[in-house]
Amino acid sequence: MLFVVVFNLQAQSQLAGRVVNQLDNEKAIPNAVLMTNQQRYFFSDFDGSFSILLQENEFVDKVFANGFKSIQAADEDLSLIQLKEDHQHSEQAIQKKDIIGLTAQQLLPTNFDFKSLSKTTISNTEADFILRKDIHLKLTQSQGLQQKYKAISVEGLEGAVPKMVNTEIHSFNWFQNYIEIFDKQFVSPFNQLNLINVRFYSLFEDDHIHVISFQPLKRGFIRSLEGVIVYDKSSSKLSKIHAISDGDFRLNLQTEFNTNTGLPEQTKLRIKPGKGGTNLSFFGGGMSFGRIQQKNPKGDAELVHQQVYYDVNVHDSISAFPSTLTKVLEDKTKYVPNSYWDNFDFPFLNLRDSDAKLINSYFEEANIRKKVNRLSAFDAGYFPIGILDVDLTRLFKLNNYEGVRLGIGVLTNESLSEKYRLGGFAAYGFQDTNLKYGFNAGLLLNSDSSTWLNAFFADDIEEVGMNNFLTDQRVYSLFEPRLVNITFFYKYQKHGLSLQHNFTPQLMSELKVDKSSISQTRDYAFLNDGRLFEDYNLTTATFGLRWTPNYTYSKVGKRIYVNKASTPEVTAQISQSFRGVMDGDFNFTKLSAKLDYEFLHSWGSLSSVELGGDIGFGDIPLMHTFHAFPNSPNKAGVFNRFSVAGVKSFETMYFNEFFNTKLATLHLKHKLTPFKLSNTIQPELVLISRHAIGDFDSPENHQNIAFDTLSQGFNEAGFELNKLFFGFGLSFAYRYGAYHLPRLEDNFSFKFTFYLKL
Repeated sequence: MLFVVVFNLQAQSQLAGRVVNQLDNEKAIPNAVLMTNQQRYFFSDFDGSFSILLQENEFVDKVFANGFKSIQAADEDLSLIQLKEDHQHSEQAIQKKDIIGLTAQQLLPTNFDFKSLSKTTISNTEADFILRKDIHLKLTQSQGLQQKYKAISVEGLEGAVPKMVNTEIHSFNWFQNYIEIFDKQFVSPFNQLNLINVRFYSLFEDDHIHVISFQPLKRGFIRSLEGVIVYDKSSSKLSKIHAISDGDFRLNLQTEFNTNTGLPEQTKLRIKPGKGGTNLSFFGGGMSFGRIQQKNPKGDAELVHQQVYYDVNVHDSISAFPSTLTKVLEDKTKYVPNSYWDNFDFPFLNLRDSDAKLINSYFEEANIRKKVNRLSAFDAGYFPIGILDVDLTRLFKLNNYEGVRLGIGVLTNESLSEKYRLGGFAAYGFQDTNLKYGFNAGLLLNSDSSTWLNAFFADDIEEVGMNNFLTDQRVYSLFEPRLVNITFFYKYQKHGLSLQHNFTPQLMSELKVDKSSISQTRDYAFLNDGRLFEDYNLTTATFGLRWTPNYTYSKVGKRIYVNKASTPEVTAQISQSFRGVMDGDFNFTKLSAKLDYEFLHSWGSLSSVELGGDIGFGDIPLMHTFHAFPNSPNKAGVFNRFSVAGVKSFETMYFNEFFNTKLATLHLKHKLTPFKLSNTIQPELVLISRHAIGDFDSPENHQNIAFDTLSQGFNEAGFELNKLFFGFGLSFAYRYGAYHLPRLEDNFSFKFTFYLKL
């Protein structure tokens, strides 16, 4: 054994150096190709450096790069390779249709079963972040890529948090529209939709291979990539892709493919701080552990990631995993010792003994374990304290009825149990001097379908005309902008049961049955069958569906999490109130639906559409009709109405101005690429157009209140200039069309916006 090891070491030689411009040795040449006499290919990184291990009797034979003259390297000093510029390379441009042909048959049209091991290290001034994964993967025609985690660990942590599973270090698929690298999106140069934005050049070709370079047509794409591909002619598949990016941060990514199956065999990724302007951190939230760079980069941090794919089985009979989830980690509390990784014959997985000691010491001093758990809970708007998660959305609110509303909400977390949850809230309004409270309990019936049976009670207030969708995902915000200006609420006491169930991860549902007692906060009465109702009872059944066909979901322990969100999102709901059932006073039906769609453009701009529709019929009190989310305070003067703009609201529509039993809305937005004035100041311009049309059945039945309908169509247009300073920006809107008001200033809205992600 000793003889074999020594012989192999002597048979190989390490070669390292840099490739630079002959005119300026400080100007590195990335993506230079070093071809050996044994037909192996290596590449220079974003800083022009390379380090390769040559086999016995192997030497670098040729060096070439796009825009430079190639050299025969046998007699060159390879520690510093100088290439001379060559501007005649345009004659070697490749037609885009030929690139489509090269990548069209990369994967065999069959099913795959294989395994993967990876290690990600982030080094900065603190202790190293070391993430290792052991994954069983299946790639099938029916379900796409599925990952079942056999083991996952961050050195120093016990167990796993969802971010360890969901964070994409790099995309498996190079040929989709966008490639994710460390959860940042890059335009894929090989997707057919993006080919118009990319140039391809032939660098070298013989009977066996074709080496092709690619680069963006113009600088400015959202995190564009440039690099080199090696095409194997005998298999008609790519054998290597090497890409770099030198922008907000610097990266070097290389994937080697199996030329029989077309699957990746090995991926290597290196990221270092760049020009700045982008936070790059695994856990975020200001933690230095796992951080590569802040918006203003400091220090010499680096991410190094290596992943291998092995034990590949290929056959049409291979079936997908029973669960349709994209990622599954069954036991999130499993402790994975370092000895686990020693069982694999891949040396890059191993840890130095000094690393483990340093990390454990740092974790104790910096209290990293608690910080990681808290940041994971913060993503959903909770702050964990022992077995309880404190609901951050209930701590502070402000509106014109309650004034300042202080509250507390808690929910038991998985430290107590993954199979049941208990929660409650209490809040006090200093202007209405009333206490609001509620409690709830949930039992997990099936973890794979995220089926929960819940019971609840609440004594609280709700905005008149508000229509909440049961299946809308919880959205965490530091505050809700519209709440500040709302004046018209009703009181309710409600109790009932609900059943949440996912037919598939992409199709979720909820059925809720409840009884509520309604009372008024102002002078209002509903005339029905000759009787005036101020207070009344409702017995209601509501069923909602939410379809997110392009979402991917993960299961970590017993809970289901969104792995990646992508539009379209389709939501529908039906609600029926029953007269005479459990003392219910009215019989009415409500139907609602909405569609959200976003399109990300190659230049980094984002277009979005939200189309919504509501209809109600029967004996509907005003409280349960529909409004179009007005957000203009009922005050004279543009500056007197200065407040906070909403996310999806009509900024020039006054509160309580319109109510409808039939309503359709359309919101159009186009967000331009951020203007990078500095690393910390990057404002975003958003162009906005909003429209609504509606009607109201029997408005005469609603006493002591005057309102209009939207039967002639409401229109407003405007723009936002967001993130000018610490998440604050400005919003402008103008009201035009049939409901244009006589006084010009009453049609304008001027407000501030607030978008801040923790």
